[in-house]
Amino acid sequence: LAVLELLLAAGGAPVTTRELLARGWDEYVDPDGSVVKVTISRLRRKLGDPPLIETVPHTGYRVGP
Repeated sequence: LAVLELLLAAGGAPVTTRELLARGWDEYVDPDGSVVKVTISRLRRKLGDPPLIETVPHTGYRVGP
């Protein structure tokens, strides 16, 4: 839920993967792991269609219009 809250709080601006890791997990998470991708995938599945969360290439993720 923290990841979705961070994306919504950004107001449509992209949030980097590093920022999501730093603010959405504790310091013991592996920064090179796929935890963000997996979490985003699960959120997209739960939120349904149309996809609310967009991938911003080479940047991170944002909540679309």
